[in-house]
Amino acid sequence: MANNYDTVKGVDWREVFPWTTLTRAFSVAVSIPVLLLAAIGVGFTVSGWNLAEELLVAPNPAMARVGATSEDTGAVDPEGEGQSFAVNEGLQSAPDDPLEFGEQPAEKGVQVHPSNMVEVDLGLLPDEQSVSVLERLLAGEGLTLIGEIHDSLFDRHRQSDTKTGYALCIVDFVWLLLVWGVFGATITRIAVMRIGRGEKIGVKEAATDVCKKYVSYVMSPLFVLVSCFVLSLPIVLVSLLLNFDIGVVLASLLWILVIVAGIGVAVLLIGLFFGWPLMWPTISAEEAGDVYEATSRSFAYTFQAPVQYLFYVLVSMAIWVPSVILVQNFASLAETVIFSGMNVAADEGQVIQDFIAGKTTLDGQSQVFVVGASIISGLHWFGHLMADAFCVGFFFASFSGVYLLLRRYVDHTPMDEVFVIDDKTKYGLDDLIQQTTEQSAE
Repeated sequence: MANNYDTVKGVDWREVFPWTTLTRAFSVAVSIPVLLLAAIGVGFTVSGWNLAEELLVAPNPAMARVGATSEDTGAVDPEGEGQSFAVNEGLQSAPDDPLEFGEQPAEKGVQVHPSNMVEVDLGLLPDEQSVSVLERLLAGEGLTLIGEIHDSLFDRHRQSDTKTGYALCIVDFVWLLLVWGVFGATITRIAVMRIGRGEKIGVKEAATDVCKKYVSYVMSPLFVLVSCFVLSLPIVLVSLLLNFDIGVVLASLLWILVIVAGIGVAVLLIGLFFGWPLMWPTISAEEAGDVYEATSRSFAYTFQAPVQYLFYVLVSMAIWVPSVILVQNFASLAETVIFSGMNVAADEGQVIQDFIAGKTTLDGQSQVFVVGASIISGLHWFGHLMADAFCVGFFFASFSGVYLLLRRYVDHTPMDEVFVIDDKTKYGLDDLIQQTTEQSAE
């Protein structure tokens, strides 16, 4: 009896371990078109946020330290420039910890407003306890943490009331959607073609595809937020009854609606928080990609395959960390080589290098020299911006791969099934008939 043996000539590791496809996200993120798109998007985002803050938020009033007198506060510029401070000799000689010597606690700070000369006693400053980010997230302080990160990143030294703060958040969010509805969506279109089909697509072609669905890109997250607003209306209406004694009884009968609405809003917010990175790849990859398609698929994949979703995200992070180290060190090495050659060939090379690093100014130099040095500094700044924007490009590219993997797992759809605009979809039926007639005539 003959024995038939099949020889294994190779193994398709992407079929055995499909998550290895996420390694293509690095090649997408380091490509020049994606780096440019991400850098320009970051620049537009930060510029728009700073402009909104300048228009909506007033600057902080001038401050003076403890012991400031009326003469001292009169010299304080209300716009925040030229602030003057007086030294309190009593505080200078006070012990570091008055409680150790049985003395009364010293006054820590007094705020002086130059306009009306009112002093506000701030009292003892509480000791700050270091709390980890994980503990704050578990305690439900995620929104507060995001606000603190925003203030630390943009060095916010302005004050706003509650209404202005809400208005600023809304403007920042809308601007974020408008900007990345173009640049982020274009990156996802390039990524789904490269990761899914293994084909390259130009920025012009990708941007053309994005412009046709731009409204869907922008409206996908807003659709979920509007749904949350509609579901929260019963909570507000029933809560109005609590202002009356008899209304409390009526509200208790309708409170089941409040509980159901609260659960619905919580589910929508969870789905939006974890599923919004999948919305734009959905629109970029699917032929019928629209708001409904993006919302339904992102929510379905988030809640039906949470373990797989988490695993793919962890794989992406494992690729992202060494990638960031590689890109940043490459940028630093390139800049070091440039500075070394500049110092060897030019006598003023060190001056320009210090000016780029912010260690010196160009006082005493000619106007032409200042213009040239400023251009060089701007180019170096944009180079650093592109290196930093790699993180943004990798984010959109990696989640495009995560979407294709989740679609393969949940819907059993092949990875390479990505919508491509060909002649059949580019032209309508009438155009095809006219094109065929012209070709026959020729």
